[in-house]
Amino acid sequence: MNAPLATVADLYVVQDDLALVGKAQEGIEAWYFENLLKHSGFRKNDLANLVGIDPKTVDNYRKSQKKFTRDAAEKLLKLHRLFALGDDLFGSTAEFTDWLAISSPGLNNQTPLSLLHSVSGIMEVEKQLLRLAHGYAA
Repeated sequence: MNAPLATVADLYVVQDDLALVGKAQEGIEAWYFENLLKHSGFRKNDLANLVGIDPKTVDNYRKSQKKFTRDAAEKLLKLHRLFALGDDLFGSTAEFTDWLAISSPGLNNQTPLSLLHSVSGIMEVEKQLLRLAHGYAA
């Protein structure tokens, strides 16, 4: 059964890291990927690459109603949380995705986008957003 399309803000954002790990182990449905894809504006190949899966795998999971688990699920959940934070901080997804493409001194002059392929990178970008939210230069 397909879930209705929703924005990232409509989906449950897992804030607690231990709960997030538990949810990743439990698995998340393929429509979660599709909703994040539509919300983020990323191309399917780009989001699949960030999550570390082949784009064909996404299609296969959706068709067979298989859940993403472990690393792929954790990255999707963390990216979802990151987009919710970015949208809240910048006021729109477009503004947030623009920020993702700008190199940041706090990230050794790398763009936040270039770090989103790993859980540690996502966490570093999240720290940058939290610094901005608290009025610190990032």
